[in-house]
Amino acid sequence: MYKKLNNDNKRVLSNFFSLSLLQGANYVLPLLTLPYLVRVLDVKSFGLVMFAQALMAYFTMLTDYGFNMSATREISINRENRRVVNEIFFDVMAIKLLLLIISFIILTIIIFTFAKFNTYWYIYYLSFGMVIGQTIFPVWFFQGIEKMKYITILNILSKLIFTISIFIFVSNDSDYYLVPLLNSLGFIISGLISLYLVFIHFNIKFIYPDFKRMKRLFKESSQLFISNISVTLYTASNTVVLGLLTNNAIVGIYASIEKLIGAIKNLYIPLYQALFPWLSKKSKTEIKSKIKKIMPYIAIVGTLFTIAIFIFAKDILIFVYNKEEITKYYKVFQILSLISILASLNMLFNMLYLTSIKAYKERMKIMISSGIINLVMVFILTYLLGIYGTATSITITEFILLVLGFYYYKKIGLQ
Repeated sequence: MYKKLNNDNKRVLSNFFSLSLLQGANYVLPLLTLPYLVRVLDVKSFGLVMFAQALMAYFTMLTDYGFNMSATREISINRENRRVVNEIFFDVMAIKLLLLIISFIILTIIIFTFAKFNTYWYIYYLSFGMVIGQTIFPVWFFQGIEKMKYITILNILSKLIFTISIFIFVSNDSDYYLVPLLNSLGFIISGLISLYLVFIHFNIKFIYPDFKRMKRLFKESSQLFISNISVTLYTASNTVVLGLLTNNAIVGIYASIEKLIGAIKNLYIPLYQALFPWLSKKSKTEIKSKIKKIMPYIAIVGTLFTIAIFIFAKDILIFVYNKEEITKYYKVFQILSLISILASLNMLFNMLYLTSIKAYKERMKIMISSGIINLVMVFILTYLLGIYGTATSITITEFILLVLGFYYYKKIGLQ
């Protein structure tokens, strides 16, 4: 028993470091280009690129359809049965590819229906490559078999190529269209490499997707999908609404500040992703016990981040961007600093705990209610207060998520 526990702990630790490096490729490396892009591009051009990326989040959410959680769990449970794993892999990929086609059709309709989008139609199409790359990247498969380390190095390599390309090819404002192009190529390269590893290294064999199995997987993931829609309502929707109610320059300012908070928020994702397949195989009592032990450490780290950002908000913006157009909005950064503590804990309950015990319905209720509240708030507060209203809305929403997540954490434990 001790040996098994020890091996489990080693596997979780190994996956944590692998996922940390992977998240580094997805978030830290692009973050290195952020100050450079803000300085060489006009704020309006940068805002346009960020607006397009925010729009792509809706399509990424659609193509994911909750499989990054549900399919991970299915692979983890059945990973000793090679045929079942093959079936799950191709059934999920078939659904995701169909959703990708639907996403492209919807994007085309949006571009050629609304004037705000058809002016810079090529930016949106170039940005869509991100959706393609993330669709073909079966991160759920690698999480399920707990072998993330095999794709980490190659993933980082492709992201590194993208980062270097930005510094080489983007030198002035007229090169703004290259940002979504190079970004999309980075995602697509990562996706293709991961598929190569799936078929060659892990010997996944082709099995024709089965409609009945696909229907079951689709139905089981529907609650997670609805939850993800709600997540998008309080993440990407803020940037989209800000762009609709203001202009690309304000979007560029908000995005440059929000990206810094997002980078800190994403530091917790590798830990939660590494723990998820390990926790999902344990009893509810064991899972609750593990969450309780983790909670104080997460709270301490989040609090330290919040305090540091609030005190040094202006200095951080000057150091990172050194652009007066952005640094004069340091109070937006201070408002968003609270997310460092709020998001770290609400993700612990909503992303890790409720999903590990398969409480999809409860998680869906939390995400839907929070998403709707945020969508209403962001329209009202952004209209009244502009960029400060947008920052206030997302911060309040993170607090609501924490309160509801903790409520269900306590409530389910009493059942």
